[in-house]
Amino acid sequence: MSGVETCADVRDFFRDHVTEALKSLDVRTATATEHYLVDLLAGFTAAERVQEMCTPFVEQLGKALSAQGLERANRMRSLGDAALFVSGFLADSFSMRGVTQPYVIAIGTRAYGEVSRARAAIVADAGPDAEVFIELSGRFADFTRVLDEVREQTAMCTDGELVRIYERWCTTRSPELFRRLHRRGVGAVSPRRNGADEESN
Repeated sequence: MSGVETCADVRDFFRDHVTEALKSLDVRTATATEHYLVDLLAGFTAAERVQEMCTPFVEQLGKALSAQGLERANRMRSLGDAALFVSGFLADSFSMRGVTQPYVIAIGTRAYGEVSRARAAIVADAGPDAEVFIELSGRFADFTRVLDEVREQTAMCTDGELVRIYERWCTTRSPELFRRLHRRGVGAVSPRRNGADEESN
């Protein structure tokens, strides 16, 4: 990616990238859930949502658990959104926050599960919303990967970003990270896990 990508509507911008990420990762989801991911990403471009990302997850969870009814559902939804966004877009911040990705995934999974149950109890006709939150809860890790792919697509991939991707690949040997490196022209790595096979030359 070169230059600055311009777009009149931020939702259109993220819709294109979410669609491409789902296709690239071969992740299939309900249309309503795909729309939710787009709205989530567009929503976090607003300054008022920054606080959700900065507030410790355990503090947000405590406040949500102490609430009742619709307030509890709304707080859990905010927690789930923040956990998903941070896990997908700001994974490099985990060490600074003193958390791990499995912890954040567990928090987000629980939060969205609570939302689906609360909405079903509070709203007579929860409609597709309840199903969206059920899917977000059950497949939280998958959607973390989708947002991570969107992040990589939109990061304008600096040298520092490439180094971070390479370091993550060295630790995980993830085929997805290998494909990203390959797309960026980093070809001196092998996707195979076996130590004897990793030297391609």
